[in-house]
Amino acid sequence: MSEEKSKAKMNRRLIAEALRIEQGNARSDTKSMKTRGEVSGGGKKPFRQKGGGRARQGSIRAVQWVGGGRAFGSSAANHDRKINKKARRAALQSVIEWKLAEGRVAVDELKFDAPSTKKFVELLKSKGIEGKVLFIYESGEAMENAVKSARNLPKTTCLNSAVINLKDLLDCEWVLMAPETAARLKIQG
Repeated sequence: MSEEKSKAKMNRRLIAEALRIEQGNARSDTKSMKTRGEVSGGGKKPFRQKGGGRARQGSIRAVQWVGGGRAFGSSAANHDRKINKKARRAALQSVIEWKLAEGRVAVDELKFDAPSTKKFVELLKSKGIEGKVLFIYESGEAMENAVKSARNLPKTTCLNSAVINLKDLLDCEWVLMAPETAARLKIQG
């Protein structure tokens, strides 16, 4: 097993960068404070410039007024970053090859006549699969019963092969897929 691990080249830097970008793009920063330009009202000068004995004011929505805008308020930050398609694919492939070298990838036919969680659990036990499982499937009617059987299990995540993400791939202990999915992802086993 140690020889296989050494053969699988895991590009840790690329995986870390791709994961950071993936998680940053998933963030939604919603904090925002209104500046004096965004607060409603305050179009008219509150009182005349001279002769009142008070400090000159231009708007009731200036920062020193109650109900005025915030001087240096926080605004929603944009965490979106871009990663090249080839780099993202290489990171995914690197993680899959690493799981394969560890013997944590199971390829099975997964043909179910009807949805049955019980049969899916039996399949997992027969393969010796325990812990968190990532079930990667292809779209289509052939996999529909297998997906319906697996999605109800607490430690099983079902993902279409078109939307695989690094977080789920790194988080799982086992990867389960059908032969056509393995062929699409270029996996032998």
